[in-house]
Amino acid sequence: MSICRVLRIRCHKRQDNSYDEPYITVNGKRVWGGEKMSEGQTREIHQDSRFVRRAVVRLYEADWPDADDFLGKHVITRADIGSGEQELRFREAGANYSIWVIAL
Repeated sequence: MSICRVLRIRCHKRQDNSYDEPYITVNGKRVWGGEKMSEGQTREIHQDSRFVRRAVVRLYEADWPDADDFLGKHVITRADIGSGEQELRFREAGANYSIWVIAL
């Protein structure tokens, strides 16, 4: 079994006017989120998720009571093991975020 380790997230451009409340899922399971973020902020995460063939990393922005905004997805596979730290860019719905991951 392989591991997708989510290391950190950085907000380059927020999706909402005042602040964002981004959250990350890996293969449909929420692994981080709920903290307010503004442009230029970085949060350390260090959360592991096991996967067999692939890990689908998705980023959302919470918009209660409206539907949450989908900010993008990336797929990590076993082929990424040994590639070192990867920066994934999320640029949907007017936002711009980076999430760093490593496949182990």
